[in-house]
Amino acid sequence: MDKMISAAGGMEGFNSFLLECLPIESRKKLLQDVVFRTVPANKYIFEEGQSADYICVILSGRVKLSHVDSDGRESVVMFLSEKDTIWESLFLYGGVFPYSAITLTDTRVGKIYREHFIHILDNPEAALKVVTLLSRKLHDANERNMILATQDPLSRIAGFLLYTSDRSEKKELRLRLDDIAAANGLRMETVSRKLKELQSSGLVRRTGNGKLEILDEASLREVFRGEKILK
Repeated sequence: MDKMISAAGGMEGFNSFLLECLPIESRKKLLQDVVFRTVPANKYIFEEGQSADYICVILSGRVKLSHVDSDGRESVVMFLSEKDTIWESLFLYGGVFPYSAITLTDTRVGKIYREHFIHILDNPEAALKVVTLLSRKLHDANERNMILATQDPLSRIAGFLLYTSDRSEKKELRLRLDDIAAANGLRMETVSRKLKELQSSGLVRRTGNGKLEILDEASLREVFRGEKILK
């Protein structure tokens, strides 16, 4: 069962890219209305189709956003970790989450409901900061689409690893084969084979089960652009 934590008890360590962009007074006001929650690994924070009436801030842990099509096939939208925020559907009144959020580890989240956040936007500085952050989200989405449009599986995987690394504060990437496959529309066998090619060329290294480290970012970027052919 999910464990609810009072705002007073869970305030320490509350951080997110969204809150960091807000003016200090707006941030303090918003923090008064946060609802904290701890979700065990492999559980839903929310499911696709549920009402999107709150912002969800990842305080610790790792989360997978995924969509299941009419044939039951999973498509991974992205992976999230500490300080990431799920909030794009908040401004669509009556809107629903277009994907499910599933915890990959024990995860602590903070919920900020729409009625509390909307009042913050009365501050022009806060509103401008939010627009800027949404623009960055759109840029990220365009970059992700560009990776998915790459035809060569090796280049697509290289681009995905770079994309994930750029958004991680840790050197080590925690990615399972099935997650990489689902995120890039590839078969697990293909992902396994292509990762071995990257390993043999000294571009990446496995550091454990479901763990990777990029060793040569420049060369990996050349592979993504199609400028480098691995032997």
